[in-house]
Amino acid sequence: MKKFRFSLARMLNFQQQNFNKEQNLMSQLIEERTEYEKQKEELQKQMEQLHIQMDQEMKRGTTVFQIRTYTSLLENGKHQIEILKDKIKRMELEVERQRQVVMEASREVTKLEKLRDKKLEEYHYAQAKAEEEMVSEFVSSQFVRQSVF
Repeated sequence: MKKFRFSLARMLNFQQQNFNKEQNLMSQLIEERTEYEKQKEELQKQMEQLHIQMDQEMKRGTTVFQIRTYTSLLENGKHQIEILKDKIKRMELEVERQRQVVMEASREVTKLEKLRDKKLEEYHYAQAKAEEEMVSEFVSSQFVRQSVF
């Protein structure tokens, strides 16, 4: 009997490569989102430090110019934090969309793998039947030979 060959092996290979590509893309998106979150946290820490410095300067007595500078820096920081929050929200949406793509790619691979497994099982069954018939023929021929002599 000829060797097992899955007729959709190339399609399965393509789907596996597509699945891996989509998984890598999702990993990149998650990494990018994480980077934005780190930037936001770092900026928030800087804002807290700046606020502490401003409070200390005000307690010691400072100029209006210094207070305006601190206020301007704090407002700029708040604006940058809002921008990062928007980027993080967009990245979360992209990650979720990509998660759906990865799940669909996974389903496609799973379908083809199940089909391959089913075809392999059918092949093994047919192979066992062929071997059984071959043994049956051999036994029959031995029986016939022994009956003739």
